[in-house]
Amino acid sequence: MTPKERVTAALNHREPDRVPVDVWGSASRLCNELYLRIVENMGWKSPGPVVKVSRSGDYVDDRVSDLVGSDFRHTHVGKPKYFKKYFNEDGYEISEWGYGSRIINGESVIAYNPLSSAEVPGIEKHCWPNTEDPGRWEGLEAQVKEWHENTDYFIATTSIVSGLMLDLGQYLRGFEQFFMDMYIDPEFAHKLIGKMTDIIIELHVNYLKPIGDYVGWVEFSSDHGMQDRPLIAPEMYRKFLKEPYRRLFREVRKAAPEAKIWMHCCGSVRELIPDFIDIGIDVLNSLQPRAAGMDSFELKKEFGSEIVFHGGLDIQGGINRSVQEAVDEAKLRIDAFAPGGGYILAPSNHFMQDVSMENFFALYETAHTYGRYPLPAHTPA
Repeated sequence: MTPKERVTAALNHREPDRVPVDVWGSASRLCNELYLRIVENMGWKSPGPVVKVSRSGDYVDDRVSDLVGSDFRHTHVGKPKYFKKYFNEDGYEISEWGYGSRIINGESVIAYNPLSSAEVPGIEKHCWPNTEDPGRWEGLEAQVKEWHENTDYFIATTSIVSGLMLDLGQYLRGFEQFFMDMYIDPEFAHKLIGKMTDIIIELHVNYLKPIGDYVGWVEFSSDHGMQDRPLIAPEMYRKFLKEPYRRLFREVRKAAPEAKIWMHCCGSVRELIPDFIDIGIDVLNSLQPRAAGMDSFELKKEFGSEIVFHGGLDIQGGINRSVQEAVDEAKLRIDAFAPGGGYILAPSNHFMQDVSMENFFALYETAHTYGRYPLPAHTPA
């Protein structure tokens, strides 16, 4: 099978020739330390392009995709042409959304929330991102057409916005205030969420205009869970966020009619999965196995006929120990999620400094060997 055929079969809950594998997506990048070790080990003269400077890694390099036999090529949103981050008088680095970050104990932390004391009229007065900035999609159409016409890869976006309404609301309003609003100022909460949804829709529609006919899925990232429970009470999610998310996905589908909706969502979100399915999420990523209620075998049994699983490799111990433990981890997730199709192997989040180069390659090699259909017989844990 071609990579595109393989992924398409999995998305349709059919068993392909082997489990598809993914890298360089919204939750499967390589941190700089791991990536540069691979560059050195391979003897490459220079690293790949810097796509996004972040803790999860600066680079994207499809030479690595080829090394691990990835079935995907991912688009990456460009930087705005008409906005540059700047430092305000208090030393905060201001993003195009208006919130500010500063370095605290060596980490970039969002510490300035521009709407922290705003009232409803202040929402419209806020300086929102320019949704028509062409820098975001510069060169995008040519790249995607080249992949579409000259390769057999499955083409997917990465997240066009870092976070969605649940995340950006915290950045703009402040963590505590955003959640308090839902209880003590619901009018403000609805207005703010509605405005953020409008902006995010415009950003996605404009980005997808030149490529909507070619992409197989559109990726979104929004963390709804903590280690032991959802980040937001399910009833509050349904009251304030469920319908705006549905509206977002509906408009994206108009811009990319054949595309699936892919969502990265860390933590304990089992209680919310029926809602995710209801609003049109087709592929769920993270599947963080050590979070409460996120047992891989149970998720497959309960939801496997209604949603496709992507990820699940345990970054909290499963892939960052010995090589054999990494191999066993890959086998475990394949045993849990892959029967009957509907699974794409990837990490539950980015490959960080504690993942060895040997473990990284062993995970993908296991998918290519152990993950061939018909799958080996197994006994659920």
